[in-house]
Amino acid sequence: MIGHDDLNALLKAKSSVYGPQREKVGTLGNILVDLGSGKADFATIHLGLFGSAESLVWLKGAVITDGHLQVRYSKDVIRHAPNIDPTSALTELDKDSLAAYYSAMDPGTSA
Repeated sequence: MIGHDDLNALLKAKSSVYGPQREKVGTLGNILVDLGSGKADFATIHLGLFGSAESLVWLKGAVITDGHLQVRYSKDVIRHAPNIDPTSALTELDKDSLAAYYSAMDPGTSA
């Protein structure tokens, strides 16, 4: 699990986010923390030419590499994630929907 201090440092630096093959996915937007556990479980990523699109990505299995966030999912997988408003609080149903989607995209992961 990536620590809050590490993630906050990446946020302040407007860090890039990379996929599993070290391909650039986008720019780190916000970090969503589960209020019950206090763990960061999702992040928003600005995608597109000017970062105009924003999608949620599951942080399960994510690592910090060379000062950037590396996630388990490609840009295409993240772009097609369930359309949930990244500016609002995630409900349990939202989290379950995202976890199910990302688990299906990565059979090595379970919700």
